[in-house]
Amino acid sequence: MERPDPLLTLGRLDGRLTHSPARVAWTIRARFEGAAISACNAGVPVDANHLEAWIAGSGLPPRSGEGRNDPLSVVAIVHYFLESLEPDRGPHARKVRRLLGSLIDPEREAAIWANADLVHYGPLWQALRRMAEEPGLEPSLASIGTRMNEMGRLIDRSDDHTRLVAWLPDGREIAFDHDHPKAWLVYLMVPAMLRRSGLSAHTLPSLVPRQKFLCGSAKEWTAAVADCIAEQAPAAYRSLCRMERDVGDLRTRFQRTRRSRLAEAAELRVALPSLTRNKLAIAVNVTPAGAGYLMRQLER
Repeated sequence: MERPDPLLTLGRLDGRLTHSPARVAWTIRARFEGAAISACNAGVPVDANHLEAWIAGSGLPPRSGEGRNDPLSVVAIVHYFLESLEPDRGPHARKVRRLLGSLIDPEREAAIWANADLVHYGPLWQALRRMAEEPGLEPSLASIGTRMNEMGRLIDRSDDHTRLVAWLPDGREIAFDHDHPKAWLVYLMVPAMLRRSGLSAHTLPSLVPRQKFLCGSAKEWTAAVADCIAEQAPAAYRSLCRMERDVGDLRTRFQRTRRSRLAEAAELRVALPSLTRNKLAIAVNVTPAGAGYLMRQLER
């Protein structure tokens, strides 16, 4: 089957999101998917559903128990990924940021679970983020590919032949050397660069290339981004359409007075089905008892 045009599929998704009634729920879910892809790129495979359960208060961070020999913590990857999306100042992006920020503080969680990873990867991530935010990006995939090629060269220059082996308090053994792939730090910047270049009006968090290694030229970087959009944007579009149907049904089913939080809680559970009572109370600004009542109404 012929590959769809990446810019057409990107424009279709971005345009639909502008006036979508499910844009907040979709953006939350897309953040989990983008973070999961970034984790897989870093050699720490994790499912978006496990990330959602952690954020929703239904469990510990993914792989916090069994991933003792992981090259780095999932919590650190989630922190870096979410922070890379922060330049987006759009209204619904601010709403998503406030909502997720009320449920969990990724930086604080990373300091608890992955302090060594913050120390090791932090300076390089900050340098790459500054490069991603520099002006001069043009609305073309080639321009993004050129910028990513420069970022890849920075990673090459940052590598050395030293080796550090350490044991963390949780029992993990970690080893850092020049062979450990760091390309995931570049790929997680793609959603932000698509918006900064003008190719999309919104940050589309799930459009992270599924790649583990650095590319050799600007042309190869461009091709990686184009392949990502052509493959993942249609799936993201279908997911958005499905969420719109769900949200439409919920608004009809749970229509209440203006002061009621029932419809809001119902829409929130589209993106966060594992949401606990206490987290729901925080998200919709009600008491835990009130959140329990809402959950009972939703489950009827």
